[in-house]
Parts: sequence; C-alpha cells; structure tokens
Amino acid sequence: MKKTIAPFIISFLITVNLFAQTDTTQMLNSFIQSTLEISEIVPSVSVAIVRDTDILYLETFGYANWEQEQPATNQSVYYIASCTKAFNGLLAHILAKEGSIELNAPILNYKPFKDFKRKEVFQNITIMDLLTHQSGIDNPYLSFRLAYTGEYTDAEILKLIEEETQPNEAGKVFEYTNFGYYLLDYLLQAELGKDWRDLLDEKLFQPLGMNSSTAYASKVPADKLARPHGGIFKGEVKVSPLQKNDAVMHAAGGLMTSIEDAAKFLQFYLAGGNGVYPKDLVENSYRQQVEAKHEYVRVFDGKGYASGWRIGEFEKEKIVYHFGDYAGYFAHYSFLPERNIGMAVFSNTDMGMTAANLISKYAYNLYLGNKREVKSAEKILYKKVPKALAQERKAQLAHEQKMAERSWNLSLPKKQYAGTYKSDNYGMVEISYEDEQLIVTAGNLKTVATAFPSENTMRVELVPGSGTIIGFDLKDGAVVSLFHQRETFIKVE
Repeated sequence: MKKTIAPFIISFLITVNLFAQTDTTQMLNSFIQSTLEISEIVPSVSVAIVRDTDILYLETFGYANWEQEQPATNQSVYYIASCTKAFNGLLAHILAKEGSIELNAPILNYKPFKDFKRKEVFQNITIMDLLTHQSGIDNPYLSFRLAYTGEYTDAEILKLIEEETQPNEAGKVFEYTNFGYYLLDYLLQAELGKDWRDLLDEKLFQPLGMNSSTAYASKVPADKLARPHGGIFKGEVKVSPLQKNDAVMHAAGGLMTSIEDAAKFLQFYLAGGNGVYPKDLVENSYRQQVEAKHEYVRVFDGKGYASGWRIGEFEKEKIVYHFGDYAGYFAHYSFLPERNIGMAVFSNTDMGMTAANLISKYAYNLYLGNKREVKSAEKILYKKVPKALAQERKAQLAHEQKMAERSWNLSLPKKQYAGTYKSDNYGMVEISYEDEQLIVTAGNLKTVATAFPSENTMRVELVPGSGTIIGFDLKDGAVVSLFHQRETFIKVE
C-alpha cells in the first residue's frame, strides 16, 4: 500500500503546483494587460521573472513600433540606460579577480590619470570610489557630449577630464552621477587597450550566452529594436526623434539587451556565478559599500549602494536593484537574493516608469504570496493610475496652451540667428533657418525652437520633454554668440 501511495502523493503535489503556477501566470498576464489598457500610452512592456535555475515568467506585450504596429517579442532589444552600471560594476570585479586592476588602488596609479599634469584633484580616489559614486569630484560637460550629442573625440574628453574636473563642495560622500563610470571607461582603455564595450562582450555576454546584448547600437538589427516613444495622449504617442547611436552609448548607460538576456543575467546572480565566475566575486559585486537613501515611487526602500547596484528592502526583504531612465525608455532590474527570485521589466516609452514599477510591485507580491499587497497594487492600478494620468495630461495641456500663447521676441529677423556656434567645452551647435523655423542641431540632438518671452531668447527641447533656453548676444546689429546651460558658444560662421 505504501508503495502505491507515495507516487500518488508526489503526482498530486506536482499537479497542484502546476495549477498554482498557471493561476499566477494568468493573474500577472491580466494585470499587465490591464496596465497597458488603462495607461493607453505604453507601447510595450517586457517582463522576466526567474529563480536560479527556472524561468517563472517571460512575456512581452504591445508594440516595438506603435506607429507601424510592429509587435514586441521576447527577442526585442531595449535600451537599458543606467542599469548598465550594474554590468560595469561586475566587470570591474571580474578584472580585479584576474589581476588587471585593483579596486582599492588610487586611480593615480593608472593611466591616463598618472600622466595628467593636473593631478591634485584626482588624489585619494580609488576605483571603488568611482563605482560607488564617492569620488568627490565631478565634471559638468561630459554627459552632454557622451550621453546626448556624441560630438567628441577621446582626446577632447581626456582634456576636459583633466582641465575641467572639480571637487564637490561636500567632498567624498555619495552623490549619484554618471561621472565615475566615465572615468572607469577611460582608465580601462588606457590600461588594457580595450574599452568596456568589448570587455563586457568577452567577459560576460559570450560566457552567459547573452547573444542579444551589446553596447553598439549599430549591431542591433532594425527589426529587433524596440523603438523609443514619447507622448502622454492616446493617439499621439510617436517614435521619439532621439535615437541612440554608437557615439552616445557610454559606460554609465550604454547597453541594449532583450528580456531573454535579462533573465540570464539575473539567473547568473541568483546562482552565485552559475559556474562562470566564483560565488564570492558575484556577491562582492553587490555588497553594500556606502549608505545611500533612495525612496523611489514607493516600490523599494533604498538604503545603500554597491558596485553599480542599489541595496534596499522590499516588504522587509533584502533587495538588490537598479533602474534606467532615458527619453523613450525605462528599465528595471532587481533580485531578492535570500528568496531566490529576480525580475526585469523593460518599456519603450517616457511614461514606462510608472507601469514598470507597478508591475514589479504586483509581481513580487504575487510570487511571494503577499495577498494583501497584491490587492493594494490592484487598487493603485484601477483607482490611482487613471487619476494621476489625468492630472499629467491636464498639466501637459496647460503647458501647451502657455507655449502657444508666447510670441517671439527677437530683435533681428529669424534667419540672422542661423549659423554655427562653438564652445570648447560643449562642442558645436548648428542653427538653420527653414520654412520660417529655427532648427537647432547639436550632434545627435535636433529640435525646432519655439518662442520665449525674454528678448533674444528661444526655447528648445534638445532632449524630448526637457526644455531649456538659448539666448543670443548681439553686437553692432549682428549675432556674435549664444549662451546655453551657462556656457557661451561663439558664432564661427
């Protein structure tokens, strides 16, 4: 009798578990579909939920290109912005294990810093300080060129690093910026003769079989790319004019990947290196190095920072996470090491953050069995999200009305403001006059200027959704320069 009961019990438990998994999957599918329907403006969402050896959930909803009704799939490639830091933090630990660099060594021990004439500002800064945003220095010019315009040479960037880097007033305390990862990139190039792009491919993507992951936008097939979108009104969501190219894929935010590869990356962590790298190396890469409060949309309670990862709590459980946000994209990576579960959520819209964070909150609580919190997430979706979206749309309409009521206040005809303007720190800005419009181009950025009330000024959105002001200096009835972001650009032609 015992011999027949045991197999029956095992079979029964397996059946119950399969039904439970099916029910969980159906609930999550329904919640994500409802999120897309209620928001009306999220082109796609791609979600992976994993354990160390199992894929619990892997689904993609919506469109890679909404205008062309091109479906997004699990193989669609998304830009993940600042989640790149987790990859490069891990890379630094791998290189340290191999003996190529030493994480606690001063950066002045390495090229290019040891060759700088101006060394004093870079003293007492380690590679770990770069990874954990504790260098105590910053540079106001690099992000504009490395992350947005792509107009630079390596020699120009090195010159800016040496000559324009300044100490922060607060000193060596945590301050989240891209700057430390920019410096890591140039250190690796100078010391190893390879940059982070190729090192990640060699040390991580190939060993893990992450065949859709790359730091080269040019290597992503057009039919695989989830295009970035912008807009908050139904019927007006469009592909963003700001597209990534190789020149603006930088070490602090320059990776593209698929949700299938995201699952592999998370499983690598949950499995303690998955046999590719030692467990202690992997754990050290997400070991907290500094306190860093991070209250983010009430999803996770951020308490610290590791090497490219934030450390916090979710429902009193330790969570390791990072988010990435850029015009037209949002990315989320996280895992609960003590509960052996991790998640990635990608979206290809400016408004993807709210949807992704709500989905992650719901999904974690669903898989952890927190029924009360599951109901709370449903309440937020069905009651709070529509109100918040309505408020956002109301604010946008008011903004558009205000913009429409503005009149130009230029003292010269528009065409006389056209020309080429140069700043040694920011690079070139081109202004052209076409069809009675002033079109501003700065490398990869391009926009149509609009009116601004102050004399000889205009408003631009070089980065979609982020308005800034350009002003002009006149002398003897002619435009001689413009100023933007507190920087003067001299008119050279």
